Amino acid sequence: MAEYESIKGTRVRYLSSDPTLTDSSTEGQVWYNSTTGTNRALVQIKAFSSSGNTNIGGYGAAGAGTQTTGLIFGRVGEPVGGPPVSGATEEYSGFTWTEQNDLNTARRYVAGFGTQTAAVASGGNSTAKTADSEEYNGTSWTEGNNLNTARQGAGAAGILTAGLVFGGSDPAPANTAITETYDGTSYSEVNDLNTARRFLGGAGTQTAALAFGGFGVSDPAKIQTESWDGSSWTTLANVNISKAAGGGAGTQTHALFFAGNPSNTNTSTEWDGISWTSTPSLSTGRGYLAGVGTASAAFGATGYISGTPTPQRTQTEEYNSTLQAGTRAVWASGGNLNTARRAIGSAINATQTAGLAFGGTPPPNGNDVSEEYNGSSWSEGNNLNTARTGGAGAGTQTSGLGFGGESSGSNTADTEEYNGTSWSEQNNLSTARAALGGAGTQTAGLAFGGVNPSPARTNITEEYGGTSWTSGGNLPTVKSNQAGAGQQGSALSFGGTTGSSDYLATTEEYDGSSWTSGGNMNTARLNLAGCGSQIAGLAFGGFAPGNTGATELYDGSSWTTSPISLATARRQISGLGTQTSALAFGGYGPVDSSSTEEWTGPSLAVTASTLTTS
Repeated sequence: MAEYESIKGTRVRYLSSDPTLTDSSTEGQVWYNSTTGTNRALVQIKAFSSSGNTNIGGYGAAGAGTQTTGLIFGRVGEPVGGPPVSGATEEYSGFTWTEQNDLNTARRYVAGFGTQTAAVASGGNSTAKTADSEEYNGTSWTEGNNLNTARQGAGAAGILTAGLVFGGSDPAPANTAITETYDGTSYSEVNDLNTARRFLGGAGTQTAALAFGGFGVSDPAKIQTESWDGSSWTTLANVNISKAAGGGAGTQTHALFFAGNPSNTNTSTEWDGISWTSTPSLSTGRGYLAGVGTASAAFGATGYISGTPTPQRTQTEEYNSTLQAGTRAVWASGGNLNTARRAIGSAINATQTAGLAFGGTPPPNGNDVSEEYNGSSWSEGNNLNTARTGGAGAGTQTSGLGFGGESSGSNTADTEEYNGTSWSEQNNLSTARAALGGAGTQTAGLAFGGVNPSPARTNITEEYGGTSWTSGGNLPTVKSNQAGAGQQGSALSFGGTTGSSDYLATTEEYDGSSWTSGGNMNTARLNLAGCGSQIAGLAFGGFAPGNTGATELYDGSSWTTSPISLATARRQISGLGTQTSALAFGGYGPVDSSSTEEWTGPSLAVTASTLTTS
């Protein structure tokens, strides 16, 4: 057997521990770990994984965008026996789907290209083949100039101002090889494909595209691959798996072709610019699905499985090809509170292994119980001086701040500091209130909104300097029962109610002097919990209406719904920590709860693999 040195020209390194692994620049490294006695290497991980289902099932949809900002539109309608075609449009966040305004012309087998906020839908079949073309602006569709040749099942590539549509049928099985470019206004015919076909895959740009697979005249699946250089098509190496009506993604030099027909296949193959190589399969084989993204980060959504009672599908599967091993987010059970209760105050910037909870309900007038969490269990500490419920908090386990709430049936302005052992009275809030939001630290706290007095709400913001409270900039909305996160000079307020039987999705960001609007939550709610920072926030639980366990992550501009919800849906819940490591505790659902759940956010890390012989 040849030695590694004779093959590669270098020796395998002899190390006592794995080297620091950073990014793809270290791919292909091989070394011997003398501590574990194993040969190790940095290799790429490739796999499909399930994600959130679409809201509307069907097949024959088109796609645009990326794996984390995707768009699908048009399809054969759902349920079986329902409308023959649909103009349904849905946006994908990387976790969940949100319905948007429909296409003006309902249809299936559309050619799609562009981004989530600037897409084009070309051709398709409504009651017959169509040349209709529409543009999407992130909200709604507008009619544009039509294709020169009406068709369905065409391939596509490019962006709204520089698109490419090729192949298709008029009608099946009369395939076409016609290619048209789009400049953002009108279509122009250019040189044809070498092989006419329909339901083919497409990838790339207007001047560097790739066409692959598809159905021939008598319906056998094609294997031809062609590249487009902006003026003509060139035939390249054949696809190694004969298929059509699959999902396509990527570029001219690195593409992915997955699922499709015949036989509702779940196979996948990857193009490296020279040849096709089989890659891991999907969990659910199907045809006529939408494919979106790159060859390293794609998704396939909807589809058709023949011979089943419900052939229209809602499944979404993501493909990732990476050096990074991903850890999905999870809520896991922690140690229960000693006293079950709701509307608890918390030191929201404390940690998952050093938490602080205080006050809450019952008894009717609030209680003075204070508990500390050590990462596995809660222990009672010295009580608050003023029993309360619906108060807010800031700081950490050893440097906490509690303020506001309801005490003995009345709103309180009481403020207390915790030093890790006991609570001490401080100067009161200027405005007594309950169900308020809080953020910051013990020496730089923030209080905003709340009830004062019930049922009236307030938008007053106050800043704590370690001794006393001073006025800050008012919230844009008079509200209560919202969640807070962040620091005094960079805080978040999200959710809540104005008291008019509403459930708010609004988010406001504080810069130390004034509040401005941020991105809305996906689930409007009140009595929720939050933690983290202004650019990495976390929201969970609440009342929407009905108790919810929905969990969302904020990136400084928009919220993304996690596919992982709290195990126990509840309102008047409390929380603390960061976006990647948080605690949820207490609440009501449907009785006062002592339950604690620990959140570990999603993460990616470059990992080494052990090499074995066979």
